[in-house]
Amino acid sequence: MHIQRFGFISKVMILCLCLVLMWPISVHQAIADGNTGVASGSRAYEAEAAVNSLSGKAEITDCPVCSGGRKVGNLYGGSSLQFNNITAEVEGVYNLRISYISGDSRPAAISVNGAEPERVDFPKTADWNTVGTYDFQVYLSQGNNTILFDDQGGYSPDIDKIVLSYVSDDGAGSGNDGDIGELGEQVRVSKYGNITLTEYKQGFKASNPSYDLLYNTRTGLSQYNWHGRSVAKGLYSEVKLDRIVASIDYEQHIFEKADIKSFQDATGSGIKLTVSNEQQDLPKLQQIYYIYNEGNYLLTEINVSRSKALGIAEIAPVVLHSKGGIDLGSDNDNRVLVVPFDNDNWSRYQAKTINTFLNTDNYTSSELTAIYDNTSRIGLVLGSVTHDIWKTGIAWSGTNDKLNKLRVYGGFTSSASTHDSLPHGVVTGQQISSPKVLIGYYSDYRDGLEEYGRINAAIAPPLAFGQKVPTGVPVGWNSWGAYDSGLSYEKAVAVSNYFKANLQNASFENEGNLYINLDSYWDNMTDQQLSDLVKLIHNNGQRAGIYYSPFVYWGDNMNQEVEGTNGKYTYGDIVLRDPAGNILPKLDGAYAVDPTHPGTKQRIDYYMNRFKQQGFEYMKIDFLSHGALEAKHYDPQIETGIQAYNQGMAYVNKALDGTMFISASIAPLFPSQYAHSRRISCDVDGSLGSTEYQLNNLTYGWWQNGTIYHYTDPDYMHLTKGGSLEGAQSRVNAAVISGTVYLNSDDVLDGTAQQYMKRLLTNPRVNELAVKGKAFKAVEGNTGTQAADMFVLAEGQDTYYLAVFNYTQDSVGRQIDLARAGVTGNSNDAYMLTDIWTGENGKVNGVFDISLKPAESKLYKLQRK
Repeated sequence: MHIQRFGFISKVMILCLCLVLMWPISVHQAIADGNTGVASGSRAYEAEAAVNSLSGKAEITDCPVCSGGRKVGNLYGGSSLQFNNITAEVEGVYNLRISYISGDSRPAAISVNGAEPERVDFPKTADWNTVGTYDFQVYLSQGNNTILFDDQGGYSPDIDKIVLSYVSDDGAGSGNDGDIGELGEQVRVSKYGNITLTEYKQGFKASNPSYDLLYNTRTGLSQYNWHGRSVAKGLYSEVKLDRIVASIDYEQHIFEKADIKSFQDATGSGIKLTVSNEQQDLPKLQQIYYIYNEGNYLLTEINVSRSKALGIAEIAPVVLHSKGGIDLGSDNDNRVLVVPFDNDNWSRYQAKTINTFLNTDNYTSSELTAIYDNTSRIGLVLGSVTHDIWKTGIAWSGTNDKLNKLRVYGGFTSSASTHDSLPHGVVTGQQISSPKVLIGYYSDYRDGLEEYGRINAAIAPPLAFGQKVPTGVPVGWNSWGAYDSGLSYEKAVAVSNYFKANLQNASFENEGNLYINLDSYWDNMTDQQLSDLVKLIHNNGQRAGIYYSPFVYWGDNMNQEVEGTNGKYTYGDIVLRDPAGNILPKLDGAYAVDPTHPGTKQRIDYYMNRFKQQGFEYMKIDFLSHGALEAKHYDPQIETGIQAYNQGMAYVNKALDGTMFISASIAPLFPSQYAHSRRISCDVDGSLGSTEYQLNNLTYGWWQNGTIYHYTDPDYMHLTKGGSLEGAQSRVNAAVISGTVYLNSDDVLDGTAQQYMKRLLTNPRVNELAVKGKAFKAVEGNTGTQAADMFVLAEGQDTYYLAVFNYTQDSVGRQIDLARAGVTGNSNDAYMLTDIWTGENGKVNGVFDISLKPAESKLYKLQRK
């Protein structure tokens, strides 16, 4: 954040400033540039300039700390600010620096020249009287341009000014041209199962039935072809030592046939190829490729070694810096998926247009991405498949429907994404390996994401179920939406009795299992009340659930004794600190504790043993991302946040010893092997807006269900928050199609809640679909930061399920194209269309229309006649 400070200003300067406010540029740049075009330098535009356009509630207000003394505020409830007459001398990429004020974190949608808006989540400034800056890259046409800031119906920051500065003509900068060069004369051809290895004087080509890897040992560049077509070219690797060192900087790139090794891993078999990059003054950098006998993907990693110990905090096995280096061969609606590190702070997946220039960590994708054309669905999927040491980031930019820059690297941290206040930990040793990265090209990028999930699950399988833990979808109730901090013994008793009398014998259960789960504030009850409650729950034929946050401290007293340590440790001993000994800043209102500290582990033992003895069989574990923060850890062998997280979560699993269903709430996407389910989104309050938010996470994260997690958790169904019966039913439908952990969270003493629960939770057809535990797949993937409104699930070749949503308060029509939805067969095939809620039947084929009331959604079953 940059805070502008003002000292003495002469009367002459004040007069000049007043005159300049009549122009669309600030005095600072008018003096510097003489009012020439942007490309000659940076140029500022005041938000309050008369040439700009305001809509809705937006208005110009006084602002003593702002440039020019004024700003545009009240950007909420359908308001916008458009900067007009933005002049660019040349077409190209420009850095847009936005000066803004926002006492809390707020988004805005930015659109250049009427193009698709890009959502920006502005970090909060110190207060509502402090100006901060945020950088964002845009593409301007030569001549006049417009830049629109729109609140999209929410709340956006106040805008002071924008400053534009020229970056480049295409975003590719000064990278290589992508041509890996001639490989020279062919030397020999060898067969390894389904893999053909062709060696040349200056490199090699390794091919399976789907793809080719080409490597030029003269230039050090590689290329990937699928089915004979170049998709990615000009790739190399790099590592950050005292400076960034690229594999192409090395004098020698050595490939020897003796280094070819056969391998068999959890996902398949093939050959392992190694290129050794060597130079006298640098550590050896080995580029390693795993070529499979079958499939559309390969894996790659790099290994850096030398006799003297290394220290590395950033390592990138896949780097591209060439104009048009990734070309999908299809350019109708090209997108790049930005995946959030975790599900905290209401993070959203983003399907950004490929023609985007990103230089902020806010848009670095975590662990994986898909680069795809939504119309044809052709796509390239890249992502890490090892999650034991590194946080992996994927940075990119593109123009003309191709990628010019790509960097897949271990060592990604960001206050906005990973919540870290410190840089990534330094990994030390004589030999250091990068994350292992998958690269695959698919006719449908959605198939690629599902395969990515399966490969991760094969390498690190999801948590196995204990002998006494039901393996099916958990059905039941959670206390948070209903009672929040007001949870009590009497209320929980009423819930258990109500479910016994009204719901669990009316199809709201799963093979006789129904959970009554206590969320945060269960400690409002005494130990005796908890024990009595569990007995009552069990007597009602139900299972009892509890809540715990193993890696946070909600207090402020660093002298407070840590529970379970017999006075040996205080919270001041176990909170995470930086290398200088300073306590890390609070995250989500809580201090992070060290997962590797014996005091933390003793506290885990204390609570886990207590819960097991009291008879709890389900645990929601929350705020787990705190355990992955970069810091100095008690265990000297732990150098990174992900290493600490792995150790802490493995200890939780050991303490529970397979006695409970474990649902991770706020948690990183990876590592994934420590919970049976994970919340696919942040908290959902039951409103229509939160249903749409939750379904954004399903739109782009459905592939986690049944792969890295047994179930994806859509959070509870708070039906009375839906705003109407239709809104409440949409909340249920969203839960049904999302994986699912199928939990209600209404106040059973409320009359409206009782009506909604009896009507919406007792439909046997709906509940039967929910307990299948299958996540539906979004039909479209071009929704930006919003949710798709149509989802489909295939069950064999003749049966499909279809969900359609209306996120607005207006009646709307929807056209259903069965072919686009993935319903296979001849376009003339007829299907029986059954409304799962009402049981009403009809016959459809090809394309048909439906109508939706405000906030309404439909759930259909399609069977080929």
